[in-house]
Amino acid sequence: MHLRAIATVPEAAAVGVYDLDPGKAQETADRFGCRAFASTAEMYRHVDAVIVASPNHTHADYAEEALRNGKHVLCEKPMTTTVAEAERVTRLAEASGLVCAMGFNYRFLDVIQEIGLLIDRGDLGPVLFAQVSLKRGSALTRTHFTWRDSDLGRSTSGSLGDLGVHLIDMLHHLLKSPVDSDTCRVKLQINVPQKEGREVKVDDYAFVSGNLENGVGFNLITSKSSPPDELGFSLSIIGTHKELSYHSSDGSVYYLKSRVAWEQGTFERGEHLADPPGEIAGWGDTFHHQMREWTHAVTHGRSKGPLAGFGDGMRTQQVLNRLLSNEQQPALIGR
Repeated sequence: MHLRAIATVPEAAAVGVYDLDPGKAQETADRFGCRAFASTAEMYRHVDAVIVASPNHTHADYAEEALRNGKHVLCEKPMTTTVAEAERVTRLAEASGLVCAMGFNYRFLDVIQEIGLLIDRGDLGPVLFAQVSLKRGSALTRTHFTWRDSDLGRSTSGSLGDLGVHLIDMLHHLLKSPVDSDTCRVKLQINVPQKEGREVKVDDYAFVSGNLENGVGFNLITSKSSPPDELGFSLSIIGTHKELSYHSSDGSVYYLKSRVAWEQGTFERGEHLADPPGEIAGWGDTFHHQMREWTHAVTHGRSKGPLAGFGDGMRTQQVLNRLLSNEQQPALIGR
């Protein structure tokens, strides 16, 4: 998606790609009309900025290497797999003066930007509670065992680590307050315990209930093992004046409730990139918007939009680590 997004932003150009597998690098380069680099050292000699979209456990090393070579960085989530790595890379990013962005693309959903305006304008009144949910079926449809199902993916590629990280950032972004991890209760569940005869080590369902540091309560639900009729993204917010409800199956429509009456609201959607099969409406365009904002920040020194930085990645990693820690004693059931 990142290479497709680059093609939609006139100020950006894909110079080349690097992969540990030279064949994959060449195949991708041929497809997108760019170079296949034999090493990261060669790549750094020819580029101004780097997108890190490698396996999760390699993000910290590649991001740090790019920064030490003076390159702006857009790092796919998660930034790292440990809090110590996240803090180290964030310190390096802050000291570098480079534009370091996190791939929290859900911030760029048109509906999230619309809801953010409603909240900031005070239309809902002070927010009391939020419930956010993202449900997919990939644990059921992807039957091959990969690193994402192993211990390597324990902290980043389960339902909570892979999908929940977006929702944690979304709560931070919309409600302007971090999650208070000490208030959270966590349930993790494995509904698909084996793939190709090997034991799956990561959750495919997660439920988190707690508060933000500003006192707003929340529920967060993620799933990779939901049936087709439950798939999608939903967000409900209860304010003192109005309640808001949205589900991705409703397209460009959300609902506001004042007293007993519900009214419809709508938001505009462009279409720069088509959504892949199974993704929520507008997901493809989030990569265009994110790439546009990152490119603008690189070329003009600032971002006009909701571009997430490495500090956001670090804070989210801190919350995720706390939720997955033994101290929280999550219920990992179904194994």
